[in-house]
Amino acid sequence: MQTADEPDFETRIEKIKAIIEKLNGNELSLKDGIKLYQEAKEHIASANQILEQAEFELKDIIQ
Repeated sequence: MQTADEPDFETRIEKIKAIIEKLNGNELSLKDGIKLYQEAKEHIASANQILEQAEFELKDIIQ
């Protein structure tokens, strides 16, 4: 479950987009690229959890 101090879904998506842009550039070292890749994976996993929770809540409302 998301806490108040964690980024919301939309913020996570924007961070993922920004990371993808950086990864597509040629200015990163391998080490920095790996760090960004890991950060993106974490944002994707959290965004997926937020979506799953929203889906669960929506199904509960509909039923």
